[in-house]
Amino acid sequence: MRAGIVLLTEDGVAAIERVRDGSTYHLLPGGQVEDGESPEEAARREAFEELGVLVKIRGLVAVVHFDLRTQQYFLAEPIGGEFGTGNGPEMTSSAESAAGSYRAVRLPVGELVGRELKPKPIAAALAQAPDPGWLLDEWLESPVVFEEV
Repeated sequence: MRAGIVLLTEDGVAAIERVRDGSTYHLLPGGQVEDGESPEEAARREAFEELGVLVKIRGLVAVVHFDLRTQQYFLAEPIGGEFGTGNGPEMTSSAESAAGSYRAVRLPVGELVGRELKPKPIAAALAQAPDPGWLLDEWLESPVVFEEV
């Protein structure tokens, strides 16, 4: 299982920019849930490793089914740390490495689809919402489930 966060501020949505094999795309921060760890704990850990930010998990907002895997995304709010200082193992690889490079970025909501933010269903819903903050609050009430192909 993968756990990730949706971190929306006035500067945009937190994302990880990946450059790999000559392609650039973006992902919501997150990663594999480790043994003995809850999805919420994994989401907090990944936020710190990838973004350098301590977050409070407000709740589950989306579940994405992709390639027979389940991904859970939690609405998060920053409570400490410094954006862009993540030092997890993946954050030190270069674009030429097999894993490619990783960099913390903030994407304006209007650019989520054009920047290839994954998971695409979450990006599309946020980009189309008149108020993404309101949409995320609605998702807290009833998390959405997406099938991504």
